[in-house]
Amino acid sequence: MSSLAPLAALWVFDANRDPPVYTRPLVGSELTMHKHWNTDGEVCIGVNFTSSLRVEELMDRSREALDKLRFVCPIIACTVEDVVVSPRWVYTPSADREAWLNLALAVEERGASLNPPEFVRSINLKRLPYVDGNGTAILLRAYLLTTSTEGADDSKEYGLYFHGSHAIIDAGPALHALNLMCEWISGEGMDVKIEPSEEWKNLPVDPITATGGPSQEWEPAGTRLLQDFAEQNARTVPCHTLAPPSRPLNMSDPPFHYTITASESETTAIIAETKKLRVSVSALFHAAHCLAQIKMNPIPEGTEVDFSSGSTVVSLERHMKPPVNPRTHFISSFTLMPLRFSLAPVLMERSEKGRLIMTAKMLQERFDRYLSDPCLSHLLAAMESMSAAGVDQDLHAKPAGHAEAEEVPIPWCCAFNNLGAVEKRLRTDHGMITVGSMCIGNRLRNFM
Repeated sequence: MSSLAPLAALWVFDANRDPPVYTRPLVGSELTMHKHWNTDGEVCIGVNFTSSLRVEELMDRSREALDKLRFVCPIIACTVEDVVVSPRWVYTPSADREAWLNLALAVEERGASLNPPEFVRSINLKRLPYVDGNGTAILLRAYLLTTSTEGADDSKEYGLYFHGSHAIIDAGPALHALNLMCEWISGEGMDVKIEPSEEWKNLPVDPITATGGPSQEWEPAGTRLLQDFAEQNARTVPCHTLAPPSRPLNMSDPPFHYTITASESETTAIIAETKKLRVSVSALFHAAHCLAQIKMNPIPEGTEVDFSSGSTVVSLERHMKPPVNPRTHFISSFTLMPLRFSLAPVLMERSEKGRLIMTAKMLQERFDRYLSDPCLSHLLAAMESMSAAGVDQDLHAKPAGHAEAEEVPIPWCCAFNNLGAVEKRLRTDHGMITVGSMCIGNRLRNFM
């Protein structure tokens, strides 16, 4: 297999349109998430905080903060144009800013309690875009949640959430954006003077440019990485799964949210053990998920199966190069690691702890290999480029042996995303507001 290194995609000013616009193609995870918009391309993420600010003042400050966020991160004011060759971002400089703000910020009274999980579940049932009576359409909306109950110190609990396209919202970039909003609401943070005529200069570069430009090591490193992914996808051994493959898909029902919290002492013990074993927390949780699948759906003796986690998300933030600032680079920016291996050696181990350690070390070996690959950050962009060129590199291709017209049941799978230390992107104390927790919901159906 041979392929060209994925290329940068620049913003282009189109003066022939009425009104004039800036456009550029969607690249990498932007394109991947947009292509699956009708299945799992929408995210709701936000923070819950306490503040002594009154609702009216908080609403005004939130509106001002969102206006600043638009100037610094104008992708939130863009739409997507589906064209034959490739979907394109469209930014219209002359669009009515006040109409956009009126649509992009919603205030919702939640009664005596915020109940964030219930709010996120309700948002996950909504569908983009948001459109007002004049036809203004947006792909991201901010929600300010209020409550009627005051605390002993006259403070109230509030929530600040984004709901939008996954082509814009990844967890990491969203946490940076929420942090900016919290800073501006508190009268802190970077000084921003809004100049609408200059806003286009802040449109985000594509993921290839953001990570240093086309890789000089693509041949042979990038081609080898693509080949590795293709070989894993071509394996005819089935992947172990949980749900019956005939389970009907019904996205009119709200999703389930499960939150498991480890105490401080448990967290300390887990981290100490991972250091002793020389595996990461991500590898440990991947391994635990693998073994949970086996326990909940036992594998008959003598059956050959794989464990697959092809949807393991890797943020591009660590690969970004100046002048790109991760704090203001609010757009989908991730790649995927192809993780698939035979469960045969794991099943030969009899003790649960032994299985956990073996699986974690098998995963860690793959983590180390892929994360050190100089072309991993461009893998998803390359796969999308090849797909557009007619080369089959589908992340979720039909299993081998199925006819094209045959309907193949889609197995249950899990998408992994370790945010690491959230406080590195999101401060908890902003003076006028104190962040206490966060909540996230990603609508999943048949992409994984």
